[in-house]
Amino acid sequence: SQPPGDFPEAAYFFLLPFLIWINFKPKQKSVLISLFVTGILYQISLLFWIRHVSLPGLFAMAIILSSYNLPWYIAARKLAPILTSGSFFVRLTLFVGLSSFWVVIEWARGLFSLGFPWCPLSVTQWERPALLQLVPYFGGFIVSFFLIFFNFCLASYLHHLLVRRTKSKHSSYFSNLCPDFYFCMLFFLVMLSPLFIKFDKTRFPVHETEESNLRVGICQPYLKDKWISSNAQKNKNLLIEQTKLVALQRPDVIVWPEASTPFAINEDRAWVEDLSAEINIPLLIGSVIKKDQLSYNSVVVISPSSGLGQEFYAKQKLVPFGEFVPFPFDLIPGIRRMVGPVGDFGAGMNSQKFSFMNEENQTFNVSPLICYEDIFPSLVAPLERKRNSCIFVTTNNAWFGEEGCAEQHAAHSVLRALESGMPVIRCGNAGWSGWISPNGVIVEVLRDELQGVYFAGTSVFNVIFRSHFDKTLNFQKLFPLLCVTFSFFCFAFSIKKFRKVANV
Repeated sequence: SQPPGDFPEAAYFFLLPFLIWINFKPKQKSVLISLFVTGILYQISLLFWIRHVSLPGLFAMAIILSSYNLPWYIAARKLAPILTSGSFFVRLTLFVGLSSFWVVIEWARGLFSLGFPWCPLSVTQWERPALLQLVPYFGGFIVSFFLIFFNFCLASYLHHLLVRRTKSKHSSYFSNLCPDFYFCMLFFLVMLSPLFIKFDKTRFPVHETEESNLRVGICQPYLKDKWISSNAQKNKNLLIEQTKLVALQRPDVIVWPEASTPFAINEDRAWVEDLSAEINIPLLIGSVIKKDQLSYNSVVVISPSSGLGQEFYAKQKLVPFGEFVPFPFDLIPGIRRMVGPVGDFGAGMNSQKFSFMNEENQTFNVSPLICYEDIFPSLVAPLERKRNSCIFVTTNNAWFGEEGCAEQHAAHSVLRALESGMPVIRCGNAGWSGWISPNGVIVEVLRDELQGVYFAGTSVFNVIFRSHFDKTLNFQKLFPLLCVTFSFFCFAFSIKKFRKVANV
């Protein structure tokens, strides 16, 4: 179900083998070992592309991410007797509690310096925008919550058909009905409800604005080994060639991927400034900035008239062991040699927006995110949501081969577009480059003749900015905290039930 797979519906029943197994009350040790091993295998298959950078890193990441979910499987195994024998109210309470606990674990994966909230369950539905309609109100976690809840209800329905009703003393038409199934279908309709519910504009105003367009030129150069000095001129020539080619279509701005210039832009600026002046189009590019004896993974603007701008966006979420060494590992002698060829990066502290004009002299604000920053909802939440605003994700994924990294990364951008209510423009070094509408629809993707996304190429996207919905009901920050509360309530409730059974 995870990208680049094309069967997202598998997420609706992926837990069934486990839920059927725990119905037979396996030993806790068996559950722990089995789920830890299968979790590692799952993570390796999901993140297999990391091996191109570090094979030990692949196994370390698989072990860490598999460990995150172990408490959930142990809790589900512990609650199995109540799940199968409890009343509808008891089952529903545990379904909500365990679905909430799953969300808490996904949320926790992004809270620490080693946090890596890659591919939560919600991104399996990135190409199913109909199921993502509540994301603007509750965030992407609501989709993960629903999918876990659906798995439980489906398992309970099967248990009802095969076990519960056969043990019922009163056989009737109503004994064949399973309320869990119907409650789940109601929840499914709620997930789809924004598609067919028209809100009262007096309570939930819609800001009527004229449609406006920003033409964005995309350069996808597929630069490899770009830190090798002997490749510098070749890479420069490729960027110049692509930029001049896309400039023929007269876009309003041209974008380059993350860290695309061979050297720090403020130390090697003339060739980029000359290029922008020659084509008379501003450039929004990913590059390294060296300042105060530190390197910053940055996004900068090159103006045709004034050259390199003073303001730049510095990446806030650095890659552990790729761009910096987190504490306490930095105390180990020699470990800093693990970071990239540019050296230890400094982290930015704030978001940044850049403004551009189209041919109609309309102003557009672009807020950049670098590399994997769009997998963190917390970085999108504080972005200013004004008219004609969008998010720009610039990334260098040429490190990771062509085995799914680009699609998995792009799937997160779909959720960020829905959460922010803004279009998301993506420019990848090797692919996936495209843009996503505020309602989560993938509008355009840069593809080759075989419909592949991994290649060197250019395009111009006509990014459309329409009327946007004022999300008065926004529980994106609150929903994970509600899930923490539901989880504690579920465990307290289950302890009380266990004590009651023990006393009987």
